[in-house]
Amino acid sequence: MGNDGGSIPRRSEMVREKPKDEKADRKNQLIAMYYHCALSKKPLEAPVVGDGLGRLYNREAVLEYLLGKNTFGDGAQVCKHIKSLKDIKTLTAKDNPAYEKSKKSTATLSFDQQPVAPFVCPVTGKEMNGNAPFEFLWSCGCVFSAQARKEISSGLCVVCSEPFKSNDVVPINSQDPEVLSLLKKEMDARKQAEKTKRKHKKDDKSKHKPKQKRKREDTGSELVGLALSHSATNAEEKHTKAQRTAA
Repeated sequence: MGNDGGSIPRRSEMVREKPKDEKADRKNQLIAMYYHCALSKKPLEAPVVGDGLGRLYNREAVLEYLLGKNTFGDGAQVCKHIKSLKDIKTLTAKDNPAYEKSKKSTATLSFDQQPVAPFVCPVTGKEMNGNAPFEFLWSCGCVFSAQARKEISSGLCVVCSEPFKSNDVVPINSQDPEVLSLLKKEMDARKQAEKTKRKHKKDDKSKHKPKQKRKREDTGSELVGLALSHSATNAEEKHTKAQRTAA
């Protein structure tokens, strides 16, 4: 060892390389999240949906998961917060014209070359491939780059011009713990608001039910009264007829 002209890497050099490898691995995982359904791991295909945490799914996969929670091995871990279709938003993402062409191409990508992304920002034209932050609005489902929203800060969606609130903005595939914590709070707040809405709707229905019942009871009483009156009239007519016959 050491006499063959080679060199033995120092421990400090090996330790320095490890964080670089981990960073590259995290980057590759993030990129993959922009190309594949978080649940089925299949390529993203329209219709694509997003959840309150900014994860992307094929709508069909979510439907399969809701019908059978054991359909996907890690389903309970990936989207345990998805209880119904109200917990996801159907997204309107602009197709990348170059994507279909790339699928037909037989060219082999180099090691450091990224595949063409299926979607692009409708404002800036940037590919949604993990290199630039993207967002969608929970209010309308439109997808665009974070840069586009910042450049056109009008309070209106940069795609459909619908008004939105700041808590409607959902960063896609964020890895920031603070951002994810805020998104979870907003997600829980939406669910609570939906529960409250359903409760109020149920209470409103229950308030109207007694009135409707009373109305039916009143109608029934009227019918009984009419029947008794009709019976009494018939009896009186029969009595009068009998008296005439006797006379």
